[in-house]
Amino acid sequence: MKKEKTLITGAGNGIGREIAEKFAKEGHDLFLLIKKKDERQNLELLEKKYRIKVKIFVGDLRSLKFIKKLKKINYINNLINNAAMANTKYFTEVSDKDFHDLTNVNLRAIFKLSQIFSKKMIKNKIKGTIISISSQLGHIGAYNRTLYCLSKFALEGLTKSMALDLSKHGIRVITVSPTKTIVTQRELKGSSRLNKIKKKIPLNKFSTKSEIASIVFFLTTGSASSITGTSIISDGGWTAGK
Repeated sequence: MKKEKTLITGAGNGIGREIAEKFAKEGHDLFLLIKKKDERQNLELLEKKYRIKVKIFVGDLRSLKFIKKLKKINYINNLINNAAMANTKYFTEVSDKDFHDLTNVNLRAIFKLSQIFSKKMIKNKIKGTIISISSQLGHIGAYNRTLYCLSKFALEGLTKSMALDLSKHGIRVITVSPTKTIVTQRELKGSSRLNKIKKKIPLNKFSTKSEIASIVFFLTTGSASSITGTSIISDGGWTAGK
């Protein structure tokens, strides 16, 4: 049986690194996109640890030239759009550069990669999955998050429409929308801001990297074969209401 091949963007750290570890553990061969060369060595260890193949691409998702280089990958079974930029500026302070940089990563890169690899799935008759990491802020607004919310709300719309277009090929398209996710334990030490955020979450807990990675992997399995065109919101109840 051939190993499944999964491409993960933003795989160098945080949620992306955890997703890479999860898929490696499950025996997938990996194509990993990272922005910094110094993230490569840690990811290369996955190859020997799990006896899989790992191919790493270093580049900037704001660059169409870098994205086009990925066309040389023959095919994949799963595309995990994890890479994203944040912006916490007040609405009137958001610059044109902020707008272009963030939307190029959070939207254009996802659109282009999904287009490139869905074509390859169709050509190879692969009933694959395209999963994008969204946010609870793709479902509700927030102060000083206009640009970020714009990109995540747009991603939710893109996902629904892609799911409809690609359904006839058996390709499923989904988002995973976490609340605040703890990437390092250092974040938890003495942060009054995090304490305020936590109090707004009905379950009184943050998302974890391993939770999100497990949800993403589940969505690529046969158990999730009827899930498409929607978002799995892992927010502790935040968006349920007040």
